[in-house]
Amino acid sequence: MAQQSEAEITEINAELVLHGKWVKGVGGRRADLSFRDLSGLTLRKLRLDRAKLTGANLAHANLSESDLNGADLFGADMEGTNLTGANLTGADLRGANLHKAILSHCVLRGADFRAGRTVSGDENGTRLTEAQMNRAVLCEANLSGCDMSGADLNDADLAGADLSRTVLVGAELGGANLENARFGGTVIDTSRLSPSQFARVNAAGGSAEPAYRELPPETLRTLVESHGQWMASGGREGRRFDIEGMQVSGTALAGQDISGGRLRRCRLAGLPLTAVRLDMADLSYSDLRGAVLEEASLRGTNLRRANLAGAHLAGARLDAMALGSGRTWPVNLDGAILHDADLTNATLAGAVMSNADVGGCILQGTSLRGVDLGSVKRSPWTPDGPGPKERRKMRRFSTPPLDIVVENRRFITLDWSFGGLSLHWPDPPHPKRGDTLSARLVIGQSFGPPVGMVVTATNHQRGSLSCRYVSLEEDLKAHLNSLLPAKYQKK
Repeated sequence: MAQQSEAEITEINAELVLHGKWVKGVGGRRADLSFRDLSGLTLRKLRLDRAKLTGANLAHANLSESDLNGADLFGADMEGTNLTGANLTGADLRGANLHKAILSHCVLRGADFRAGRTVSGDENGTRLTEAQMNRAVLCEANLSGCDMSGADLNDADLAGADLSRTVLVGAELGGANLENARFGGTVIDTSRLSPSQFARVNAAGGSAEPAYRELPPETLRTLVESHGQWMASGGREGRRFDIEGMQVSGTALAGQDISGGRLRRCRLAGLPLTAVRLDMADLSYSDLRGAVLEEASLRGTNLRRANLAGAHLAGARLDAMALGSGRTWPVNLDGAILHDADLTNATLAGAVMSNADVGGCILQGTSLRGVDLGSVKRSPWTPDGPGPKERRKMRRFSTPPLDIVVENRRFITLDWSFGGLSLHWPDPPHPKRGDTLSARLVIGQSFGPPVGMVVTATNHQRGSLSCRYVSLEEDLKAHLNSLLPAKYQKK
């Protein structure tokens, strides 16, 4: 960050004083601080309405509670700028860089965030990536074409805002008002929307899934090999694994060591990534839905706003990475979606999980030591169909099936866990939800111990019945453990 000289500070202050008189109508003149270096300055609670700040460097400046109504901030650099509670009604923010800017409680009604053509002739889109805009008033704001990836728009008022072609990958929209907002080619992660928001965006018919460029298999193999050389040589040979916005496919990453790699905004959904090492890697905003990450090492990994819904993370390490001298670097799961993820026996000690969605997670044997769970969310909805559904607290197994006798009728289980089981029950009479059943497992040629069960769900069309055990007796637990690999056994 640049440091202004004493003479520059005096000149800037004089310009601000004259502007203050101008806005009050007692002389002075309109401030023109275009292309001036104002970085890091404290400019709190100032009257800067209609000031000319075209191309100004306001990076990390403090403009909280200032009046910037109608200000010209075309192409300004406002990275990390504190605009908490500021009034930017009708401000010209075309082409501005607001990466990681703080706009909480900010009034941006009618502000123009469209792309802007710079003096060099290049058209720059407005960057609002990772901006803090919770409770911001953005009514009627023109946000078309903006990059708002990772922005915090919780409880923001976006009524009537133009969000056409806006990129909202990883953006938080909890409680945001989208009434009459315009969508058209909007790149939005629908799994982060509430049922009402989902319906509104769907009705608008303008949302689009994030676009990814296909990564050829031969290129992926070359990147993995080059990364291995980079790690082995301490960075002297090869090259760090570094991709963004790519669609990754195939099995080339399973079991590989990609520690320290960069895979931002990539799509790795459903990939077999068993035992992969991604320690200290950057996978922020990436799509890892349904990925198989069993026994993977993700220590100190950046998974901020990543989508891990339904991911298989049994036995995975997501704890802090030791850096020496007693220092550690925690896993960053801030705002990540872990909806219905399987975290059986995974380690998340010390992980940052603020605003993470853990609804429906399987947390059997999961270590959460030192994790602050005060702000995690447990959403009762899913992107495939908003609405409540029964949550599984323990990992289910379909093999080996259990042979079980219930009420003198013999059945084979569809799946089972240490908490209960589901079985095929095609013929009446069908038990009702809440009924208590007595069952016995068939073990070899004899019967196992009695098992008390309570019916939790019935599906007559599918002919299935779901039950939970009244209690997990030690002999039942011992038998179930004997059917499983050690990593899934319940202690």
